[in-house]
Amino acid sequence: MDSIFAVTFGSDLDTLNVDDEARTFAAAVDDASEFTLLRYVNPFWKAMNSLNVGPEAELRDRIKVVDEFVYSRICARSEELTINNNSAQPGLVTMTRQDMLSIFMETTTTKTTTVDYKYLRDIVLSIVIAGKDTTSEALAWFFYMACKHPNVQERVWQEAGEATGVGEEDVSVDEFARSLTDEALVRMHYLHAALAETLRLYPPLPLVSTGSDRIGEEINTSY
Repeated sequence: MDSIFAVTFGSDLDTLNVDDEARTFAAAVDDASEFTLLRYVNPFWKAMNSLNVGPEAELRDRIKVVDEFVYSRICARSEELTINNNSAQPGLVTMTRQDMLSIFMETTTTKTTTVDYKYLRDIVLSIVIAGKDTTSEALAWFFYMACKHPNVQERVWQEAGEATGVGEEDVSVDEFARSLTDEALVRMHYLHAALAETLRLYPPLPLVSTGSDRIGEEINTSY
């Protein structure tokens, strides 16, 4: 959750800390996903939704929590963008942040247009929900496979050292993280191949085909 939140909103959610607001938001997203899934096995969910009872009432409460949190972040970023636009020189485009929310806001709004909060809310929530569990699950399988294949683990480690220029030096985690630039990541071809193979063998979405699809009289997929 923290990683995909940083990509989307440009700030650290820090769910492991004692911040009640962040943990409440993370829990609300998980609960909303669970209550939505229950609709597939509950034939009476539409009636419960109309009466606002049971899981549907819980779902509505969780959506309210999520909306309030997301809208507060969008409003804060909108105010920041307005200040930057007002202080910018005529004809000069300022790009102060590189997170998804800022990019969408800066490319869809001008001094003469207003921010469509609901549109931005739908966009950023789609990104957060799509990347929340899929990222963590993919990384878990990657480390599992790396532990099963020490030779692959060794090659990934060597490649990371060469690409970042760290080599076999004993550096801190923070120093190594600072060396992970875009240019360094582009040079990590073996790491990319290892991640791609992990995703092929253990796709985060269970219905993603891990084999080749043959289209003829019927579509044959292997799960």
